[in-house]
Amino acid sequence: MKPVWFLAACGFAFAQPGPIHIDAHHALERLQTGNRQYLEGRFDTAHVAAAARAAVSGGQHPIATVLSCSDSRVPPELLFNQGLGDLFVVRVAGAVPDQAVLGSIEYAAEHLHVPLLVVMGHIACGAVKSAMESAPPLTPDPAHANLERILSAIRPGLKHASGGGDRWANAVHASIGQNIADTLRLSPLVKEFVGEGRVMLVGALYDIESGKVDFFNPVAVR
Repeated sequence: MKPVWFLAACGFAFAQPGPIHIDAHHALERLQTGNRQYLEGRFDTAHVAAAARAAVSGGQHPIATVLSCSDSRVPPELLFNQGLGDLFVVRVAGAVPDQAVLGSIEYAAEHLHVPLLVVMGHIACGAVKSAMESAPPLTPDPAHANLERILSAIRPGLKHASGGGDRWANAVHASIGQNIADTLRLSPLVKEFVGEGRVMLVGALYDIESGKVDFFNPVAVR
């Protein structure tokens, strides 16, 4: 087990967070407003300036956790016009929830009391396309084992891709649903928090051409 000083240095100090002054609905509204500002080219540089750095130097109280793809065209802080300390961002190719990803999300929910979790995919996702165009290898390939773990997490959702039009876009929609389902299936803590209303879980789709983020309805857990 790592010593406390190591966890603190990595940003994982398990201290009591300060009070949360925003609920999940208002956090979602803030992201929606921020995306509209992004589309209009209105950026608030003050929230990344020296004063903002000083304001968050003593701790963090993000309003939302965002699980998104590592794609260089999909930076959540910019898409939502947010600043330092506003978002707890977890990025991985395909936005697939593996153990490290889930541990990060759980930390944000349980120890930072972040009220909103957004699982976001994006149009023209290369990881989804790779999953569409490949099959599980018949024999293990050590050189590509790590990449295959990502693709194997995406493939189950592809069977739910439906509708006319762009097959790739339909697959991206299906992958978002799969990532949400896997998050709840693989993390009892997240499922508990969503079921109790302590965390609102929503899916989202980013259009890399238009810049618009469309949010799905909040997920209900019984």
